[in-house]
Amino acid sequence: MHPKHRQMGWTIILAIVLVTTGAMEVAAQSTAPASKTYVVVGTSPVQASNPNAAKNNAIADSKKIAVEQMTAELIPLEVLIQQFAAIDTVVYSQADKFIQYYKMLSERQQGNQYRVLVQAKVSGRMILEKLRSAGILTADTRPLQRLTLTVLGTDQLSSFVLFRSSLSKMAGVEAVKIQEILPNQTTLSVGYRGTAGAFAENLLRDQQEGFTMRVFQESEQSFRIDLAPAEPKPNQG
Repeated sequence: MHPKHRQMGWTIILAIVLVTTGAMEVAAQSTAPASKTYVVVGTSPVQASNPNAAKNNAIADSKKIAVEQMTAELIPLEVLIQQFAAIDTVVYSQADKFIQYYKMLSERQQGNQYRVLVQAKVSGRMILEKLRSAGILTADTRPLQRLTLTVLGTDQLSSFVLFRSSLSKMAGVEAVKIQEILPNQTTLSVGYRGTAGAFAENLLRDQQEGFTMRVFQESEQSFRIDLAPAEPKPNQG
């Protein structure tokens, strides 16, 4: 279908409204960062036969720790546990590939241990791409979110039926259940694999004909949907 026709058939306006500073912080954490900087300590034993190698080995250790921390933030704990061997092979053992920048801040030798304090910037995007290409991350491994949708305008039954049908078919949605029915308002419970931000983006992407709506994100896991019938198409004649 031509984009202009789709726009006439269904218009969505997305307004993100986060009601508290705390909600803003939680929402930011739900989206995987493209990159992040860590300050970590790396260590290595000092070998009498090659004392200069300890510093390089300690730096390599610090990079691996930074990559491990980023990976733990990007994927669910159950996936990390179940796929540890594969993640260790494709990510941890190649940690240097995911470091965008590093700087040694301090160093010292304590007994037979060499320790370095390193600032390292890790690419979360590259880690996710590697995990996906290796088949470790799939749609089913994304965390299941329980989202609450308060839909206004449900007295227009045909529009609500179309909306609910479209929602049920949307990628990542596993279940849509009615929680409460009030005059001109219905509350839905939605099981969604992914973040609330991704859910909002998919509402925009999966456009259908037959109704218009405005979407407001009111908290980390709740949305308000203002639903209305589609505007009539202009006379083509």
